[in-house]
Amino acid sequence: MRPSDRVVRNPVYSGLLADPFVLKHNGRYYGFGTPAAGPVPVLTSLDLVSWQPAGTALPAPRGENQHWAPEVAYDNGTFYLYHSTGGVEGEGHQLRVATASNPVGPFTDQGNVLDPEDPFTIDAHPFRDDDGSWYLFYSRDFLDGERIGTGIVADRMIDMVTLARERVTVVRPSEDWHLYERARRWYGRVQDWYTVEGPFVRKRDGRYWCFFSGGAWRSASYGVGCAVADHPLGPYVHRPAPTGADVLRTVPGRVIGPGHASIVLAPDNVSEYLVYHAWDPRLSGRYMCIDRLRWSPDGPTSPGPTAGAQPRPPLPEVRHHFDHPRRSLDRNEWDVAGGSWEAGDGETVQREQAAPWAAAAIVGTPPGDVLVEVNLALRRCRSMRAGYGILLGARDGDQVSVELKPGEGVLAWRSWRGGGVRAAGLLGRLRPGLDHRAFHQLMLARAGMASAEVWLDGTSLGFTPDPGGPIGLFTSAASAAFAGVAVTRMDGAKAT
Repeated sequence: MRPSDRVVRNPVYSGLLADPFVLKHNGRYYGFGTPAAGPVPVLTSLDLVSWQPAGTALPAPRGENQHWAPEVAYDNGTFYLYHSTGGVEGEGHQLRVATASNPVGPFTDQGNVLDPEDPFTIDAHPFRDDDGSWYLFYSRDFLDGERIGTGIVADRMIDMVTLARERVTVVRPSEDWHLYERARRWYGRVQDWYTVEGPFVRKRDGRYWCFFSGGAWRSASYGVGCAVADHPLGPYVHRPAPTGADVLRTVPGRVIGPGHASIVLAPDNVSEYLVYHAWDPRLSGRYMCIDRLRWSPDGPTSPGPTAGAQPRPPLPEVRHHFDHPRRSLDRNEWDVAGGSWEAGDGETVQREQAAPWAAAAIVGTPPGDVLVEVNLALRRCRSMRAGYGILLGARDGDQVSVELKPGEGVLAWRSWRGGGVRAAGLLGRLRPGLDHRAFHQLMLARAGMASAEVWLDGTSLGFTPDPGGPIGLFTSAASAAFAGVAVTRMDGAKAT
């Protein structure tokens, strides 16, 4: 690899794109943002660096209206795109949601305003806690208090398109750098106007960090700060930053007004990155940028915003996207034991639903502690004992399967030797209504040579025995699809 291939420079996309949000799904990245005008675009990438246009998520709104700040959540087979629509200066903007069965859309508007009682709501951020509960963070205007202006609220979600109408205040403007405009004429009044907006929540070590942007999006004072709480609905304590934004701030002459950040994991599933927009020095437009997010005892920090070379987001030791025409699994990359495996068009499928045992082990699984990502979806099954998931262990020795079992509604493990079950255990019950034909993310962190921690769709479900050998894909009396397979050597890094 040439030295120039090991680094990246901002911006990472040549086109204008404000309020960027990146969704990682099945090992791929999908980028959305506020367009300069017209429809909401979708970008795709495999590495957070090389981005290509992939289509249109939402058509252009009627008249002179604009779509602002799209953000997408995936739940149980459906993609939900939250955005606001209204005038170019914010007139009449209210939050809406559109849905699709594919991350590149097209998305279909669901016809409802999420908070119809409020005349101005923007910057929706859907947050899923690790117990499966969803919350919506968004911005609205406050016309009382010491600093009049835009602040951030949150509400519990009854379902993905309905708020509980129990909103609470998360962050309001509190410092001088939050100034949006002196003597602003708005709501028929003239007053100094302050703004905090663009919420994004990250849970870390049991605490909830709400990142936000403050100030005027057109100015150099714009930047990113944060507040912290012990519950998704607060109360939040604003980390003081009297001299300006403390996570991302302007670098004079190089990067102007960085803000409206989202957070996404790098391909290694360990390293975190801020994705944000910033003006170029000529102020010709807002462009999508990325920088590393790091954590200290005092909370989040970043070396950004950067304009020079930075290391590329790290890759896993092994990953498979199955980006080729359909064919059998490559025997140089997979050790197949049973079943009929076909790969291509972004997935591999084990087609024999009658096979009591079908496995494909990854050739070259790194030794030691590793973090494994497998995205999987059931295709067909007839047996109540059917299962599909991850296989751990040597082909000719002890093996452990970690399986979703649709007939029993559980995630379980089974220990095998010579094709026979030696022991079994329950990791957790699956949520009611889980759609097995939709893709779900199964992750596993090897913790030594005896056990491994297991997550399903971001929720930790405990530990499974681990014989410590190769890692692979597994079905029993089922046909299933697998996508976005990645294995990262941990080397003391913390799985998130």
